[in-house]
Amino acid sequence: MQSTSVLNSAVSDTGAASSASPEMSTEEIERLIQTLENPNQRDQFIQNLKGLKALQKTESERAGENPLAIADALLPEQTASRLVDKYGELLDTLGISANSAAKLIVTGSALALIALFVWGNRRLARSFDRRFGRVRRALGLHHHRFSSYFRLQILAGYAIAGLLALYTLSLVFNRTFGVVVDDESLVKAAEVVFSILLVILVFSSIWELINGAIEHFTGKNQGAVTARVRTLIPLVRNALLFFLTVLSLLVVLSEIGIDVMPLLAGAGVLGIAIGFGAQTLVKDFLTGFTILIEDLLQVDDVVTVGGRTGVVEKITLRKVEMRALDGTVHTVPFSEISIVDNLTKDYSYYMLEVGVAYRENTDEVVSCLLEIDRDLRESEEFGRYILEPLEVLGVDRFDDSAVVIKARTRTRAHEKWYVGREFNRRIKLAFDARNIEIPFPHQTLYFGENKDGEATTSNIRLLSGADDTQGRAGSQDRSSTQPVAAKHGDTQASSDRGRTASAGVATDAGEDPSD
Repeated sequence: MQSTSVLNSAVSDTGAASSASPEMSTEEIERLIQTLENPNQRDQFIQNLKGLKALQKTESERAGENPLAIADALLPEQTASRLVDKYGELLDTLGISANSAAKLIVTGSALALIALFVWGNRRLARSFDRRFGRVRRALGLHHHRFSSYFRLQILAGYAIAGLLALYTLSLVFNRTFGVVVDDESLVKAAEVVFSILLVILVFSSIWELINGAIEHFTGKNQGAVTARVRTLIPLVRNALLFFLTVLSLLVVLSEIGIDVMPLLAGAGVLGIAIGFGAQTLVKDFLTGFTILIEDLLQVDDVVTVGGRTGVVEKITLRKVEMRALDGTVHTVPFSEISIVDNLTKDYSYYMLEVGVAYRENTDEVVSCLLEIDRDLRESEEFGRYILEPLEVLGVDRFDDSAVVIKARTRTRAHEKWYVGREFNRRIKLAFDARNIEIPFPHQTLYFGENKDGEATTSNIRLLSGADDTQGRAGSQDRSSTQPVAAKHGDTQASSDRGRTASAGVATDAGEDPSD
Protein backbone atom coordinates (compact mmCIF):
# COMPACT_ATOMS: atom_id res chain seq x y z
CA MET A 1 0.00 0.00 0.00
CA GLN A 2 2.78 2.42 0.96
CA SER A 3 4.89 1.29 -1.98
CA THR A 4 2.09 2.17 -4.33
CA SER A 5 1.70 5.68 -2.92
CA VAL A 6 5.45 6.23 -3.00
CA LEU A 7 5.52 5.02 -6.57
CA ASN A 8 2.72 7.37 -7.50
CA SER A 9 4.70 10.24 -5.99
CA ALA A 10 7.76 9.22 -7.93
CA VAL A 11 5.74 8.99 -11.13
CA SER A 12 4.25 12.45 -10.64
CA ASP A 13 7.68 13.87 -9.82
CA THR A 14 9.11 12.25 -12.94
CA GLY A 15 6.38 13.74 -15.07
CA ALA A 16 7.10 17.20 -13.70
CA ALA A 17 10.88 16.98 -13.97
CA SER A 18 10.98 19.00 -17.17
CA SER A 19 9.51 22.09 -15.50
CA ALA A 20 10.91 21.93 -11.96
CA SER A 21 13.17 19.84 -9.74
CA PRO A 22 11.33 17.20 -7.68
CA GLU A 23 10.73 17.95 -4.02
CA MET A 24 9.61 15.43 -1.37
CA SER A 25 8.15 16.19 2.00
CA THR A 26 9.57 14.79 5.22
CA GLU A 27 6.61 12.49 5.60
CA GLU A 28 7.11 11.03 2.12
CA ILE A 29 10.82 10.48 2.81
CA GLU A 30 10.01 8.62 6.03
CA ARG A 31 7.51 6.43 4.21
CA LEU A 32 10.10 5.66 1.55
CA ILE A 33 12.62 4.66 4.22
CA GLN A 34 10.06 2.39 5.89
CA THR A 35 9.25 0.81 2.56
CA LEU A 36 12.91 0.10 1.83
CA GLU A 37 13.49 -1.37 5.30
CA ASN A 38 10.58 -3.83 4.97
CA PRO A 39 11.63 -6.76 2.65
CA ASN A 40 8.13 -7.41 1.32
CA GLN A 41 7.39 -3.77 0.66
CA ARG A 42 10.84 -3.28 -0.85
CA ASP A 43 10.26 -6.14 -3.31
CA GLN A 44 6.88 -4.73 -4.19
CA PHE A 45 8.37 -1.28 -4.70
CA ILE A 46 11.02 -2.67 -7.03
CA GLN A 47 8.35 -4.61 -8.97
CA ASN A 48 6.31 -1.42 -9.42
CA LEU A 49 9.39 0.41 -10.68
CA LYS A 50 9.95 -2.35 -13.25
CA GLY A 51 6.37 -1.98 -14.40
CA LEU A 52 6.85 1.76 -14.77
CA LYS A 53 10.00 1.17 -16.77
CA ALA A 54 8.20 -1.30 -19.05
CA LEU A 55 5.37 1.18 -19.58
CA GLN A 56 7.76 3.96 -20.54
CA LYS A 57 9.62 1.62 -22.88
CA THR A 58 6.41 0.55 -24.55
CA GLU A 59 5.38 4.14 -25.18
CA SER A 60 8.80 4.97 -26.60
CA GLU A 61 8.77 1.98 -28.97
CA ARG A 62 5.27 2.66 -30.24
CA ALA A 63 6.54 5.27 -32.69
CA GLY A 64 8.80 2.68 -34.38
CA GLU A 65 6.13 0.06 -34.97
CA ASN A 66 4.46 -0.80 -38.26
CA PRO A 67 2.45 2.31 -39.28
CA LEU A 68 0.19 0.18 -41.51
CA ALA A 69 -1.08 -2.08 -38.71
CA ILE A 70 -4.85 -2.13 -38.54
CA ALA A 71 -4.76 -2.35 -34.73
CA ASP A 72 -3.13 1.10 -34.55
CA ALA A 73 -6.49 2.62 -35.44
CA LEU A 74 -7.74 1.90 -31.91
CA LEU A 75 -4.31 1.91 -30.16
CA PRO A 76 -4.61 -1.51 -28.47
CA GLU A 77 -1.29 -1.11 -26.64
CA GLN A 78 -2.62 1.86 -24.71
CA THR A 79 -5.83 0.00 -23.96
CA ALA A 80 -3.87 -2.99 -22.70
CA SER A 81 -1.57 -0.83 -20.57
CA ARG A 82 -4.47 1.01 -18.98
CA LEU A 83 -6.24 -2.28 -18.31
CA VAL A 84 -3.14 -3.71 -16.64
CA ASP A 85 -2.63 -0.57 -14.54
CA LYS A 86 -6.23 -0.42 -13.36
CA TYR A 87 -6.26 -4.09 -12.54
CA GLY A 88 -2.98 -3.72 -10.62
CA GLU A 89 -4.39 -0.85 -8.57
CA LEU A 90 -7.42 -2.99 -7.76
CA LEU A 91 -5.23 -5.79 -6.50
CA ASP A 92 -3.12 -3.35 -4.48
CA THR A 93 -6.21 -2.09 -2.73
CA LEU A 94 -7.08 -5.69 -1.80
CA GLY A 95 -3.72 -6.09 -0.01
CA ILE A 96 -2.15 -8.90 -1.99
CA SER A 97 1.30 -8.57 -0.34
CA ALA A 98 0.30 -9.30 3.27
CA ASN A 99 1.27 -12.95 3.59
CA SER A 100 1.03 -16.30 1.80
CA ALA A 101 -2.41 -17.17 3.18
CA ALA A 102 -3.76 -13.82 2.19
CA LYS A 103 -2.21 -14.26 -1.23
CA LEU A 104 -3.99 -17.57 -1.74
CA ILE A 105 -7.30 -16.12 -0.60
CA VAL A 106 -6.97 -13.06 -2.79
CA THR A 107 -5.85 -15.19 -5.76
CA GLY A 108 -8.84 -17.48 -5.37
CA SER A 109 -11.16 -14.50 -5.07
CA ALA A 110 -9.66 -12.86 -8.14
CA LEU A 111 -9.95 -16.05 -10.20
CA ALA A 112 -13.55 -16.46 -9.03
CA LEU A 113 -14.31 -12.94 -10.19
CA ILE A 114 -12.67 -13.70 -13.53
CA ALA A 115 -14.78 -16.86 -13.91
CA LEU A 116 -17.89 -14.87 -13.04
CA PHE A 117 -16.94 -12.34 -15.68
CA VAL A 118 -16.57 -15.09 -18.30
CA TRP A 119 -19.94 -16.62 -17.37
CA GLY A 120 -21.71 -13.28 -17.43
CA ASN A 121 -20.14 -12.37 -20.77
CA ARG A 122 -21.38 -15.63 -22.34
CA ARG A 123 -24.89 -15.13 -21.02
CA LEU A 124 -24.92 -11.57 -22.26
CA ALA A 125 -23.70 -12.56 -25.75
CA ARG A 126 -26.35 -15.28 -26.08
CA SER A 127 -29.03 -12.88 -24.89
CA PHE A 128 -27.98 -10.33 -27.51
CA ASP A 129 -27.97 -13.06 -30.17
CA ARG A 130 -31.53 -14.10 -29.34
CA ARG A 131 -32.81 -10.53 -29.29
CA PHE A 132 -31.18 -9.86 -32.65
CA GLY A 133 -33.37 -12.58 -34.12
CA ARG A 134 -36.22 -10.09 -34.57
CA VAL A 135 -33.97 -7.90 -36.70
CA ARG A 136 -32.98 -10.90 -38.83
CA ARG A 137 -36.60 -11.84 -39.46
CA ALA A 138 -37.53 -8.26 -40.30
CA LEU A 139 -34.70 -7.95 -42.84
CA GLY A 140 -35.14 -11.46 -44.26
CA LEU A 141 -31.68 -12.64 -43.15
CA HIS A 142 -30.42 -16.10 -42.31
CA HIS A 143 -31.09 -17.16 -38.72
CA HIS A 144 -27.33 -17.24 -38.00
CA ARG A 145 -26.43 -13.97 -39.70
CA PHE A 146 -24.27 -11.62 -37.56
CA SER A 147 -23.83 -14.37 -34.95
CA SER A 148 -20.08 -14.07 -35.48
CA TYR A 149 -20.16 -10.79 -33.53
CA PHE A 150 -21.50 -12.53 -30.45
CA ARG A 151 -19.10 -15.45 -30.85
CA LEU A 152 -16.30 -12.89 -31.06
CA GLN A 153 -17.62 -11.32 -27.86
CA ILE A 154 -17.36 -14.67 -26.08
CA LEU A 155 -13.87 -15.22 -27.51
CA ALA A 156 -12.77 -11.78 -26.34
CA GLY A 157 -14.09 -12.58 -22.87
CA TYR A 158 -12.00 -15.74 -22.72
CA ALA A 159 -8.91 -13.87 -23.93
CA ILE A 160 -9.30 -11.04 -21.41
CA ALA A 161 -9.95 -13.55 -18.62
CA GLY A 162 -6.79 -15.45 -19.49
CA LEU A 163 -4.70 -12.30 -19.48
CA LEU A 164 -6.13 -11.17 -16.14
CA ALA A 165 -5.52 -14.58 -14.61
CA LEU A 166 -1.88 -14.56 -15.74
CA TYR A 167 -1.39 -11.04 -14.45
CA THR A 168 -2.92 -11.94 -11.11
CA LEU A 169 -0.62 -14.91 -10.67
CA SER A 170 2.47 -12.95 -11.72
CA LEU A 171 1.60 -10.09 -9.38
CA VAL A 172 0.75 -12.21 -6.35
CA PHE A 173 3.49 -14.79 -6.75
CA ASN A 174 6.11 -12.48 -8.19
CA ARG A 175 9.04 -14.49 -6.84
CA THR A 176 7.97 -17.74 -8.55
CA PHE A 177 5.44 -17.23 -11.31
CA GLY A 178 6.54 -13.65 -11.96
CA VAL A 179 9.99 -14.88 -13.02
CA VAL A 180 8.45 -16.80 -15.91
CA VAL A 181 5.84 -14.19 -16.95
CA ASP A 182 6.80 -10.63 -16.17
CA ASP A 183 4.73 -7.49 -16.62
CA GLU A 184 6.38 -6.54 -19.88
CA SER A 185 5.56 -9.90 -21.46
CA LEU A 186 1.96 -9.64 -20.31
CA VAL A 187 1.59 -6.16 -21.77
CA LYS A 188 2.93 -7.34 -25.11
CA ALA A 189 0.66 -10.40 -25.04
CA ALA A 190 -2.31 -8.15 -24.32
CA GLU A 191 -1.40 -5.93 -27.26
CA VAL A 192 -1.21 -8.93 -29.60
CA VAL A 193 -4.52 -10.32 -28.34
CA PHE A 194 -6.33 -7.01 -28.79
CA SER A 195 -4.80 -6.62 -32.26
CA ILE A 196 -5.96 -10.09 -33.35
CA LEU A 197 -9.44 -9.50 -31.99
CA LEU A 198 -9.63 -6.21 -33.86
CA VAL A 199 -8.55 -7.84 -37.12
CA ILE A 200 -11.16 -10.58 -36.68
CA LEU A 201 -13.80 -7.94 -35.98
CA VAL A 202 -12.97 -5.96 -39.13
CA PHE A 203 -12.93 -8.92 -41.53
CA SER A 204 -15.95 -10.64 -39.98
CA SER A 205 -17.84 -7.35 -40.35
CA ILE A 206 -17.02 -7.26 -44.05
CA TRP A 207 -18.19 -10.89 -44.45
CA GLU A 208 -21.40 -10.42 -42.48
CA LEU A 209 -22.38 -7.12 -44.13
CA ILE A 210 -21.91 -8.41 -47.68
CA ASN A 211 -23.81 -11.63 -46.98
CA GLY A 212 -26.53 -9.69 -45.16
CA ALA A 213 -26.96 -7.39 -48.16
CA ILE A 214 -27.22 -10.38 -50.51
CA GLU A 215 -29.78 -12.15 -48.33
CA HIS A 216 -31.83 -8.98 -47.89
CA PHE A 217 -31.91 -8.36 -51.65
CA THR A 218 -32.81 -11.95 -52.55
CA GLY A 219 -35.41 -12.14 -49.80
CA LYS A 220 -37.22 -8.93 -50.74
CA ASN A 221 -36.96 -9.39 -54.52
CA GLN A 222 -37.89 -13.00 -55.17
CA GLY A 223 -39.07 -12.22 -58.69
CA ALA A 224 -35.75 -10.64 -59.66
CA VAL A 225 -33.71 -13.60 -58.43
CA THR A 226 -33.11 -15.73 -61.50
CA ALA A 227 -31.46 -19.10 -61.75
CA ARG A 228 -28.26 -17.39 -62.86
CA VAL A 229 -28.24 -15.28 -59.69
CA ARG A 230 -28.74 -18.40 -57.55
CA THR A 231 -25.89 -20.02 -59.43
CA LEU A 232 -23.41 -17.17 -59.01
CA ILE A 233 -24.16 -16.28 -55.37
CA PRO A 234 -22.44 -19.38 -53.86
CA LEU A 235 -19.42 -18.80 -56.09
CA VAL A 236 -19.14 -15.17 -55.00
CA ARG A 237 -19.40 -16.20 -51.35
CA ASN A 238 -16.70 -18.85 -51.70
CA ALA A 239 -14.35 -16.45 -53.45
CA LEU A 240 -15.01 -13.75 -50.83
CA LEU A 241 -14.45 -16.17 -47.97
CA PHE A 242 -11.13 -17.33 -49.45
CA PHE A 243 -9.95 -13.76 -50.03
CA LEU A 244 -10.89 -12.56 -46.53
CA THR A 245 -9.36 -15.61 -44.86
CA VAL A 246 -6.03 -15.22 -46.62
CA LEU A 247 -5.91 -11.46 -46.07
CA SER A 248 -6.84 -11.69 -42.40
CA LEU A 249 -4.22 -14.38 -41.84
CA LEU A 250 -1.55 -12.16 -43.38
CA VAL A 251 -2.60 -9.19 -41.24
CA VAL A 252 -2.56 -11.30 -38.06
CA LEU A 253 0.93 -12.58 -38.87
CA SER A 254 2.03 -9.01 -39.47
CA GLU A 255 0.54 -7.93 -36.13
CA ILE A 256 2.47 -10.54 -34.17
CA GLY A 257 5.73 -9.44 -35.78
CA ILE A 258 6.19 -11.96 -38.62
CA ASP A 259 7.38 -10.62 -41.96
CA VAL A 260 4.84 -11.73 -44.56
CA MET A 261 6.81 -10.82 -47.68
CA PRO A 262 8.85 -14.07 -47.71
CA LEU A 263 5.61 -15.97 -47.15
CA LEU A 264 4.02 -14.32 -50.17
CA ALA A 265 7.04 -15.12 -52.33
CA GLY A 266 7.01 -18.72 -51.13
CA ALA A 267 3.29 -18.99 -51.78
CA GLY A 268 3.84 -17.84 -55.37
CA VAL A 269 6.49 -20.50 -55.97
CA LEU A 270 4.27 -23.12 -54.32
CA GLY A 271 1.36 -22.10 -56.51
CA ILE A 272 3.44 -22.57 -59.66
CA ALA A 273 4.53 -26.03 -58.47
CA ILE A 274 0.94 -27.02 -57.69
CA GLY A 275 -0.15 -25.72 -61.09
CA PHE A 276 2.28 -28.03 -62.87
CA GLY A 277 1.47 -30.99 -60.65
CA ALA A 278 -2.32 -30.64 -60.70
CA GLN A 279 -3.12 -29.76 -64.29
CA THR A 280 -6.49 -31.53 -64.13
CA LEU A 281 -7.49 -29.40 -61.16
CA VAL A 282 -6.45 -26.24 -63.01
CA LYS A 283 -8.42 -27.42 -66.04
CA ASP A 284 -11.48 -27.92 -63.81
CA PHE A 285 -11.29 -24.32 -62.62
CA LEU A 286 -10.71 -22.82 -66.07
CA THR A 287 -13.43 -24.88 -67.76
CA GLY A 288 -15.88 -24.21 -64.94
CA PHE A 289 -15.17 -20.49 -65.07
CA THR A 290 -15.79 -20.45 -68.84
CA ILE A 291 -19.03 -22.45 -68.58
CA LEU A 292 -20.40 -20.19 -65.85
CA ILE A 293 -19.42 -16.95 -67.56
CA GLU A 294 -21.03 -18.08 -70.83
CA ASP A 295 -24.17 -19.15 -68.92
CA LEU A 296 -24.28 -22.66 -70.40
CA LEU A 297 -26.03 -24.13 -67.38
CA GLN A 298 -27.59 -22.95 -64.14
CA VAL A 299 -28.98 -24.35 -60.94
CA ASP A 300 -32.30 -26.23 -61.51
CA ASP A 301 -31.55 -26.83 -65.20
CA VAL A 302 -32.02 -30.33 -66.61
CA VAL A 303 -28.79 -31.07 -68.46
CA THR A 304 -26.80 -33.91 -69.96
CA VAL A 305 -23.06 -33.62 -69.31
CA GLY A 306 -20.41 -36.30 -69.22
CA GLY A 307 -22.93 -38.92 -70.26
CA ARG A 308 -25.17 -38.21 -67.25
CA THR A 309 -28.57 -36.53 -67.16
CA GLY A 310 -30.18 -34.87 -64.17
CA VAL A 311 -31.28 -31.67 -62.45
CA VAL A 312 -28.39 -29.37 -61.50
CA GLU A 313 -28.41 -28.95 -57.71
CA LYS A 314 -24.99 -27.44 -56.97
CA ILE A 315 -22.23 -25.78 -58.96
CA THR A 316 -18.73 -24.97 -57.77
CA LEU A 317 -15.68 -23.78 -59.68
CA ARG A 318 -14.53 -27.40 -59.99
CA LYS A 319 -17.59 -29.60 -60.43
CA VAL A 320 -21.31 -29.80 -61.02
CA GLU A 321 -23.70 -31.99 -59.01
CA MET A 322 -26.85 -33.37 -60.67
CA ARG A 323 -29.66 -35.54 -59.33
CA ALA A 324 -31.19 -38.09 -61.66
CA LEU A 325 -34.87 -39.07 -61.75
CA ASP A 326 -34.25 -42.09 -59.50
CA GLY A 327 -32.48 -39.93 -56.91
CA THR A 328 -28.90 -40.75 -57.90
CA VAL A 329 -26.52 -37.81 -57.47
CA HIS A 330 -23.97 -37.51 -60.29
CA THR A 331 -20.83 -35.43 -59.65
CA VAL A 332 -19.10 -34.46 -62.88
CA PRO A 333 -15.82 -32.47 -62.87
CA PHE A 334 -15.73 -29.63 -65.37
CA SER A 335 -12.64 -31.13 -66.99
CA GLU A 336 -14.79 -34.10 -68.09
CA ILE A 337 -17.36 -31.88 -69.80
CA SER A 338 -16.89 -31.38 -73.52
CA ILE A 339 -20.55 -30.98 -74.57
CA VAL A 340 -23.39 -29.47 -72.52
CA ASP A 341 -26.95 -30.50 -73.47
CA ASN A 342 -29.34 -28.15 -71.68
CA LEU A 343 -32.88 -29.52 -71.92
CA THR A 344 -34.52 -26.57 -70.16
CA LYS A 345 -32.82 -23.46 -71.49
CA ASP A 346 -35.41 -20.63 -71.53
CA TYR A 347 -38.16 -22.95 -72.88
CA SER A 348 -38.69 -26.54 -74.06
CA TYR A 349 -40.35 -28.52 -76.84
CA TYR A 350 -42.15 -31.79 -76.29
CA MET A 351 -41.83 -33.93 -79.43
CA LEU A 352 -44.80 -36.05 -80.50
CA GLU A 353 -44.33 -39.02 -82.83
CA VAL A 354 -47.81 -40.43 -83.36
CA GLY A 355 -48.03 -43.71 -85.23
CA VAL A 356 -51.31 -44.78 -86.91
CA ALA A 357 -52.26 -47.67 -89.14
CA TYR A 358 -51.79 -47.44 -92.91
CA ARG A 359 -55.53 -47.49 -93.42
CA GLU A 360 -56.07 -44.26 -91.46
CA ASN A 361 -56.53 -40.83 -93.03
CA THR A 362 -53.57 -38.71 -91.92
CA ASP A 363 -55.55 -35.47 -92.32
CA GLU A 364 -58.12 -36.77 -89.89
CA VAL A 365 -55.35 -37.68 -87.44
CA VAL A 366 -53.83 -34.18 -87.68
CA SER A 367 -57.24 -32.59 -87.04
CA CYS A 368 -57.64 -34.76 -83.97
CA LEU A 369 -54.22 -33.69 -82.65
CA LEU A 370 -55.01 -30.01 -83.16
CA GLU A 371 -58.31 -30.42 -81.33
CA ILE A 372 -56.52 -32.06 -78.40
CA ASP A 373 -54.00 -29.21 -78.31
CA ARG A 374 -56.77 -26.62 -78.31
CA ASP A 375 -58.48 -28.32 -75.36
CA LEU A 376 -55.20 -28.45 -73.44
CA ARG A 377 -54.46 -24.77 -73.97
CA GLU A 378 -57.95 -23.82 -72.83
CA SER A 379 -57.73 -25.87 -69.62
CA GLU A 380 -56.79 -24.10 -66.39
CA GLU A 381 -54.42 -26.82 -65.28
CA PHE A 382 -52.24 -27.10 -68.38
CA GLY A 383 -52.93 -23.93 -70.36
CA ARG A 384 -50.48 -21.76 -68.40
CA TYR A 385 -47.63 -24.14 -69.23
CA ILE A 386 -48.15 -24.14 -73.03
CA LEU A 387 -46.56 -21.18 -74.80
CA GLU A 388 -47.66 -21.74 -78.42
CA PRO A 389 -50.20 -23.82 -80.38
CA LEU A 390 -49.22 -27.27 -81.55
CA GLU A 391 -46.84 -27.26 -84.50
CA VAL A 392 -47.56 -30.23 -86.79
CA LEU A 393 -44.48 -31.05 -88.87
CA GLY A 394 -46.32 -33.62 -91.04
CA VAL A 395 -45.86 -37.27 -91.97
CA ASP A 396 -42.34 -38.04 -90.81
CA ARG A 397 -41.73 -41.63 -91.91
CA PHE A 398 -43.26 -44.99 -92.77
CA ASP A 399 -42.47 -47.77 -90.34
CA ASP A 400 -43.13 -51.46 -90.81
CA SER A 401 -46.69 -51.26 -89.52
CA ALA A 402 -47.35 -47.56 -88.91
CA VAL A 403 -47.41 -44.14 -90.49
CA VAL A 404 -45.59 -41.73 -88.12
CA ILE A 405 -46.83 -38.14 -87.84
CA LYS A 406 -44.43 -35.78 -86.05
CA ALA A 407 -45.48 -32.66 -84.10
CA ARG A 408 -44.17 -30.56 -81.23
CA THR A 409 -45.60 -28.27 -78.57
CA ARG A 410 -43.69 -25.41 -76.95
CA THR A 411 -43.86 -25.28 -73.14
CA ARG A 412 -42.21 -23.64 -70.21
CA ALA A 413 -38.71 -24.81 -69.43
CA HIS A 414 -39.43 -27.52 -66.86
CA GLU A 415 -43.03 -28.45 -67.86
CA LYS A 416 -42.46 -30.33 -71.13
CA TRP A 417 -42.78 -33.76 -69.53
CA TYR A 418 -45.83 -32.80 -67.50
CA VAL A 419 -47.65 -31.46 -70.57
CA GLY A 420 -46.41 -34.29 -72.81
CA ARG A 421 -47.74 -37.06 -70.57
CA GLU A 422 -51.18 -35.44 -70.50
CA PHE A 423 -51.06 -35.02 -74.28
CA ASN A 424 -50.35 -38.73 -74.72
CA ARG A 425 -53.20 -39.67 -72.39
CA ARG A 426 -55.68 -37.57 -74.34
CA ILE A 427 -54.42 -38.90 -77.67
CA LYS A 428 -55.22 -42.45 -76.54
CA LEU A 429 -58.71 -41.48 -75.40
CA ALA A 430 -59.46 -39.50 -78.59
CA PHE A 431 -58.19 -42.26 -80.93
CA ASP A 432 -60.29 -44.85 -79.12
CA ALA A 433 -63.37 -42.63 -79.40
CA ARG A 434 -62.84 -42.05 -83.16
CA ASN A 435 -61.81 -45.64 -83.90
CA ILE A 436 -58.36 -44.58 -85.12
CA GLU A 437 -56.10 -47.60 -84.94
CA ILE A 438 -52.86 -47.30 -83.00
CA PRO A 439 -50.67 -50.04 -84.50
CA PHE A 440 -48.97 -52.62 -82.35
CA PRO A 441 -46.39 -55.28 -83.22
CA HIS A 442 -47.94 -58.12 -85.30
CA GLN A 443 -46.97 -60.68 -87.95
CA THR A 444 -48.57 -61.48 -91.34
CA LEU A 445 -48.45 -65.06 -92.73
CA TYR A 446 -48.17 -65.26 -96.54
CA PHE A 447 -48.87 -68.62 -98.27
CA GLY A 448 -47.97 -67.54 -101.78
CA GLU A 449 -49.89 -67.79 -105.11
CA ASN A 450 -50.23 -70.42 -107.81
CA LYS A 451 -49.39 -69.89 -111.47
CA ASP A 452 -52.88 -68.59 -112.12
CA GLY A 453 -52.42 -65.80 -109.53
CA GLU A 454 -54.77 -67.38 -107.08
CA ALA A 455 -53.98 -67.85 -103.43
CA THR A 456 -52.88 -71.32 -102.44
CA THR A 457 -54.63 -73.40 -99.87
CA SER A 458 -53.11 -74.47 -96.61
CA ASN A 459 -53.99 -77.16 -94.14
CA ILE A 460 -54.99 -75.42 -90.93
CA ARG A 461 -55.93 -77.53 -87.95
CA LEU A 462 -57.81 -75.86 -85.08
CA LEU A 463 -56.88 -77.62 -81.88
CA SER A 464 -58.61 -77.80 -78.55
CA GLY A 465 -56.65 -78.15 -75.33
CA ALA A 466 -56.61 -81.99 -75.46
CA ASP A 467 -55.89 -82.11 -79.17
CA ASP A 468 -53.05 -79.64 -78.68
CA THR A 469 -51.49 -81.96 -76.11
CA GLN A 470 -51.81 -84.97 -78.40
CA GLY A 471 -50.41 -82.96 -81.29
CA ARG A 472 -47.32 -82.13 -79.32
CA ALA A 473 -46.88 -85.86 -78.61
CA GLY A 474 -46.69 -86.51 -82.34
CA SER A 475 -50.19 -87.87 -83.15
CA GLN A 476 -51.83 -86.18 -86.10
CA ASP A 477 -55.42 -86.61 -87.20
CA ARG A 478 -55.49 -85.72 -90.88
CA SER A 479 -59.24 -86.23 -91.02
CA SER A 480 -59.69 -83.10 -88.91
CA THR A 481 -57.88 -80.87 -91.34
CA GLN A 482 -59.87 -78.52 -93.53
CA PRO A 483 -58.64 -76.82 -96.70
CA VAL A 484 -58.66 -73.12 -96.22
CA ALA A 485 -57.92 -70.59 -98.95
CA ALA A 486 -55.67 -67.76 -97.82
CA LYS A 487 -55.18 -64.72 -99.96
CA HIS A 488 -52.12 -62.55 -99.71
CA GLY A 489 -52.50 -60.37 -96.61
CA ASP A 490 -55.90 -61.85 -95.62
CA THR A 491 -54.72 -64.22 -92.90
CA GLN A 492 -52.96 -62.60 -89.93
CA ALA A 493 -51.85 -64.14 -86.68
CA SER A 494 -51.72 -61.06 -84.49
CA SER A 495 -50.16 -60.68 -81.08
CA ASP A 496 -49.54 -57.82 -78.68
CA ARG A 497 -45.80 -57.30 -78.38
CA GLY A 498 -44.92 -60.62 -79.96
CA ARG A 499 -47.43 -62.77 -78.00
CA THR A 500 -49.49 -65.22 -80.09
CA ALA A 501 -53.27 -65.38 -80.07
CA SER A 502 -55.03 -67.26 -77.33
CA ALA A 503 -56.07 -70.14 -79.65
CA GLY A 504 -53.23 -72.31 -80.85
CA VAL A 505 -52.88 -72.52 -84.67
CA ALA A 506 -50.78 -75.16 -86.36
CA THR A 507 -49.95 -74.63 -90.06
CA ASP A 508 -48.36 -76.71 -92.74
CA ALA A 509 -47.58 -74.24 -95.46
CA GLY A 510 -47.45 -75.50 -99.01
CA GLU A 511 -48.93 -78.93 -98.22
CA ASP A 512 -51.42 -80.39 -100.72
CA PRO A 513 -54.90 -80.81 -99.14
CA SER A 514 -55.50 -84.09 -101.04
CA ASP A 515 -52.86 -85.84 -98.99
